[in-house]
Amino acid sequence: MVSATGIGSGLDIEGLVTQLVNAERAPAESRLLRQESRLTAELSAFGTLKGALEQFQDGLSTLGEAGTFARRSASSTDSAVVSASAGSDAAPGTLAITVDSLASSQSLASGAFASADTVVGEGTLTLNFGTVGLDGSNAVDTFTQNPDRDSVTVTIDGSNNTLAGVRDAINAADAGVSAALVNDGGGVRLLLTSEQTGAANAVEIRVSDSDDGNDFDANGLSRLAFNSDATNLEQTAAGTDAAFTLNGLALSSAENTVADVVDGVTLQLRGVSEPGGETITIAQDRGAVRSAIEAFVEGYNSLVRTSNNLTRFDAETGDAGALQGDFSARSIVSQVRNAVTGSVPDAGSLAEFGITTTSDGTLTIDAERLDSALQDDLDGLAQLFSGGSDGIAVRTDAVLDGFLRSGGLFDSRTEGIQGRVDGIEESREALNRRLEALEARYRAQFNALDSLLAELQSTSDFVSQQLANIPLPGDSSN
Repeated sequence: MVSATGIGSGLDIEGLVTQLVNAERAPAESRLLRQESRLTAELSAFGTLKGALEQFQDGLSTLGEAGTFARRSASSTDSAVVSASAGSDAAPGTLAITVDSLASSQSLASGAFASADTVVGEGTLTLNFGTVGLDGSNAVDTFTQNPDRDSVTVTIDGSNNTLAGVRDAINAADAGVSAALVNDGGGVRLLLTSEQTGAANAVEIRVSDSDDGNDFDANGLSRLAFNSDATNLEQTAAGTDAAFTLNGLALSSAENTVADVVDGVTLQLRGVSEPGGETITIAQDRGAVRSAIEAFVEGYNSLVRTSNNLTRFDAETGDAGALQGDFSARSIVSQVRNAVTGSVPDAGSLAEFGITTTSDGTLTIDAERLDSALQDDLDGLAQLFSGGSDGIAVRTDAVLDGFLRSGGLFDSRTEGIQGRVDGIEESREALNRRLEALEARYRAQFNALDSLLAELQSTSDFVSQQLANIPLPGDSSN
C-alpha cells in the first residue's frame, strides 16, 4: 500500500509527482548531455588539430629561407688549436693556418700588504689604456694611448681607502680592469687584470695622492702608480696580440676571436700550432639542409597522424574520431597536403628528390636519393622549398596562415561550436523552467484528486453509518 502522505486519500503525492517529473526530465536531459559531450569533444579536437598545424608551421620557417641553402660549414684538422665558423658569404675552400701565439691580457700586482683591511691611502687613480713598453729593469719606459678607449678615474676616500676598498672601487667603476686580492704567503697583494686582450689594451695608472702630495713615491696611494714616472706595480703578464699566419701571410689580432680577416669566416684561436699547422675547410652546409628537411617531414607526418586519428572511422567497431566526417577538417588537411605534395615550377616535386607519400598519407625519405640531391642539386632543393611564392615551404606557410590567423577558419569554427555549447545550457535552463511548471501542475492536480477522494470517503463513511442504523426485519431489538 502506498504510504499515506495525502491528506484525504493516503496517496504519496510527492513521490508520484517526483517520479512523473523525472520521467519527463530523463530523456530530455540525456539528449542535452549527448549533444554537449559531442560538441565538447569536437571543440577539443579542433584545438588539437590547430596545435598540430601551429607546430608544423613553426618548423617551416627554416626551409622557407633561401639562406638555409646558402649556409656554410667550417671544419678544422685540430679544433683544439683553431676552430672556425662560416657565414653564407664565405667562399668554399681551404685555409692553411699556423698559430704562433695567443692574445693575452696584461696583469699588474702591487707590493704585499699586511691584510685586506690595511689602509692604502686617498686620492684618485686614473686608468689609461694603450701600449706599454718596459725597459731593462721592467719599469715603464713608454706608453701609447689607445684612441679607441677612454680613460677612467676612480676616487679613493675615507670610505674605501683600504686595500679591499680599492679593489671594490675599481671593480665598481666598470673600467675594463678587474681587481682581486691574492695572498701569496708574504702578504696580501692587489692583482689588476685587463679585461681585454691585446698589446693596445694594457693599462697605465697615474695617481693623484692626497695623503702626501707626492704622486711618485712608494707611500700612500702612490704605491699603486704604474707609469713612466713611477713604476710601483709589477707587471706579471704583458698584454700581447695573437700572431698567426694564414696561407703564408703573417697576421696579428688583439683578440683570439678573429672575425675580420676572411670574409664570412670567424676564427677562434685556442692554442699554439705544431709544425705544419692546421687546415680550415669551408664547404656548403648540406648537413644543416638535410636536418631542416627531416624536421619538415617529421612535422608534416605528425600533422597527418593527428588528422588521421581525429577523422578515423573503424567499420568493425563503429569507433569514430571526434572530427569524423567534418568537412572543415577534411578541407584543411586536403589543402595542406596539396601545398606540400604539389609540384613547383622549374623544380618538380618532393618525389623527384626522394620524398614520397605512403599509404597513410605520411611522407617517407629515400636517404640515398636525398643525399644525391644534396650533393648534386642543392640549388634545385632551394628552388623546391623556398623558390619565390611557389616554394613548398613558402606556399604551405601561406595556407596555414590563412587557417590560423585571427578571425580565420579555426576561430570561426570554434566560436560556432562554443555558441552551440552555450545554447545547450540555455536549453537546460528552459527545460528546468518547463519542468517546474509541470511539477506545479501535477501537484495541483493530485491535491485536487486528494480532496475529491477525501470527500468521497467521507460520503461513503456516512452512508455506511446510516445503513448500519436501519433495523432489519426480525431483529429482536426492534
